[in-house]
Amino acid sequence: MTVERLQLGQLVSSKAGRDCGQHYLIVGKSEEGFVFVSDGRRRGLANPKKKNSRHLIYHRERAMDLGRKLGAGKKVTDEEIREALAEFGWEG
Repeated sequence: MTVERLQLGQLVSSKAGRDCGQHYLIVGKSEEGFVFVSDGRRRGLANPKKKNSRHLIYHRERAMDLGRKLGAGKKVTDEEIREALAEFGWEG
């Protein structure tokens, strides 16, 4: 999937790297085919992980409220990210 089609707040899983199997929320995008992801614990918003978009499994679920807040540049907390992941049954 191309970076342009990805949405802020979309839930993803890592399929490559040391963090294989870890669940994240997309919190930012880069022009070079990378996205910035956060789980609200090990990778908080202050230090999101930069992942190649080809190394992620994309899920249909999306944290709509957080996606809108991120897109509008409003403040989102690590706790909100953890709650969104827990809502879908994923640990952060």
